[in-house]
Amino acid sequence: MIFANVIPGRGRKPASPETMNTDGMQSGGAAPHFLRPVLLDSGPGPAGRPGMTGSRFRSTLGFFEGAHPEAVVDRGHDAYERGDYSAALKEWSAAAVAGDPEAFYRLGLLYARGHGVVANLADAAGWYRRAAELGHAMAQHQLSLLHLEGYRAQASSFARWYGSAAKRDPEAADHNRTLLFPNGFDVPQDPAGALHWSQAAAEQGIADAQANTGLIYARGIGCEPDYRKARHWYSLAAAQGSAAAELGLGILYANGHGVEQDLPTAASWYERAAVKGIAAAQVALGLMYLSGQGVDRDTDRAAEWFGKAAEQGNARAQYNLALISLDGNGRPRNEHAAETLLRHAARQNFVPAIARLAQLYETGEAALPNMIEAAKWYRVAAETGNAEAQFSLGRLYARGDGVPQEFGEAAKWFQKAAEQGIPAAQVNIAAFLLQGTGVARNAERAAEWYRQAAEQGVATAQLRLGYLYLGGEGVPRDPEAGVAWLCRAVEAGDPEAQTALGMLYARGESVDQDFATAASLVAQAADSGYPPALLQLGHLYAQGHLEPPEEGAAMHCYRIAAEAGNVEAQRLLAWNCLNGHLVPRDTAAAALWFRKAAEQGDRYAQYNLAVMLLKGQGTAQDAEEAFHWCCLAAEQGLVEAQLQLGDLYSAGLGVAADVALADAWYEKAAEQGDAAAAQLRRSNETRAAGAE
Repeated sequence: MIFANVIPGRGRKPASPETMNTDGMQSGGAAPHFLRPVLLDSGPGPAGRPGMTGSRFRSTLGFFEGAHPEAVVDRGHDAYERGDYSAALKEWSAAAVAGDPEAFYRLGLLYARGHGVVANLADAAGWYRRAAELGHAMAQHQLSLLHLEGYRAQASSFARWYGSAAKRDPEAADHNRTLLFPNGFDVPQDPAGALHWSQAAAEQGIADAQANTGLIYARGIGCEPDYRKARHWYSLAAAQGSAAAELGLGILYANGHGVEQDLPTAASWYERAAVKGIAAAQVALGLMYLSGQGVDRDTDRAAEWFGKAAEQGNARAQYNLALISLDGNGRPRNEHAAETLLRHAARQNFVPAIARLAQLYETGEAALPNMIEAAKWYRVAAETGNAEAQFSLGRLYARGDGVPQEFGEAAKWFQKAAEQGIPAAQVNIAAFLLQGTGVARNAERAAEWYRQAAEQGVATAQLRLGYLYLGGEGVPRDPEAGVAWLCRAVEAGDPEAQTALGMLYARGESVDQDFATAASLVAQAADSGYPPALLQLGHLYAQGHLEPPEEGAAMHCYRIAAEAGNVEAQRLLAWNCLNGHLVPRDTAAAALWFRKAAEQGDRYAQYNLAVMLLKGQGTAQDAEEAFHWCCLAAEQGLVEAQLQLGDLYSAGLGVAADVALADAWYEKAAEQGDAAAAQLRRSNETRAAGAE
């Protein structure tokens, strides 16, 4: 449902409430949806039972004689209001001797806040429980909150003290801990107990307890989820003006939990809570205005509510307000404001904001691209398990953008994203495995990743999986399966698949030969501007497989493909121009197209351009440039170029004569079985011997 994201997850810690005043009611703003006990800290209490042991207990008894418990509690209240916590402790301890539940509750508050005593929630829980068992509603509520979360005092100074002391003398440490902290340091998490005490307080009309009971039933904490009971308690609390309950009712109606889904009603409840300053309600209402669900679509109102929640530090609101600032949606774009908002949300570890901030730096939306910052934030998001960020970080490592180019790291992050079902990551890790890039080559695993992406409808994966089945690589050879996967990619409109399947029909491989079907498939790919398809269509025209043949159609296809940068088409066009095949002979055009292909690294074009430069054929004669292109082709292992390079060194043409280097290149050519190169090498050795 659309607003499921505003429901806090089960097990998430509730937000902190307003400070409790001494009347046990909340002061300040409205309570948040999930209440918390009145303060978190821990420490030692007085010896023995919290607040009353030893001589202190006896003096309290004497002080209490002849006084009515309510009057003593009131005197403690007056002292507390004056800030005289010691006097308040004394008065309330006296009333507690007589078993007064209000005194028990007030002592619990002192230990929760650390007023007049060292704060210790375990001691607070002890006093709350005594009051709760006597029916004290606010004590029941506070005890419920403590057990809802539980509390461990691992970081307190006294917990550390006990840990250090126990290493030296465990028996003495345990004795002192029992003496100073009879209730211990911790409060156990007890979902069932939390529900019991919360409902007990709710039944006595405590609005916060009613709201919290509704939440417990909605989440199924200590019980099975029961939306009917949740709505019952939320409704009672909302009738008392509880903002937390209003938010809860909004969530129920927005998601159809226990009621028929009713977005306008949800919006009305959200608005009541939002007006009272509940950030989660403000975000939910903002999302409704942004999407136009339950209310008329209004980006300005959405931004207004997001802004109110963002001012309270709500990361989700900051993120959504940033998106509005980036997208505009009828409002002026403000990239710098968006960057600031995203950074605020990212610092709160809000993963969508972290990932969007990284993207902002990668694309340079707010300023110039900053790949180092992009990589930093992608890593933060990736390490939280965000699959999209893992994929993006893999891309950066693969390209060496913002981080060193490390194919091993790229493969690691691609695999993590692939395991979470990101199709593009599955395709990339498959390609790495198939090529042995950054990982050990493993065609079987590559095929499996391609299969997972292919089954998600990724045409590239369907195409590659088809190739694997056709070639029997990583899978048993299965031409029928290969053609089937190619057909699925063709149905998705992939031009490479259209071309590949078309050429299978043209050659009659794995399918019956059918030039009409071949031409239809290749033409579809060519119409999309796919250069290899234009090249293959040119071949079909040149070989007379298309009837009736169109004059100049083959060269037209070759030229368009060549102009689109297809190396094979450029080289073929150059050969045709050089030899006057299908076109008038044009050596200048031949040199031009050889050069374009050579600049893209084609070794055959490099060699042929070198020959034309040596001859001055179609271009100005230039032995030095010829030497340059010949070197490039020879280094790629082209025998003819190696042989030619040996000749250039031998003759000192375009380079200083060097018999040793000439011999070295002749040897390279000879190693590839070129008999002429072997003969020239022997001649060179003879000339060198004669010179000596």
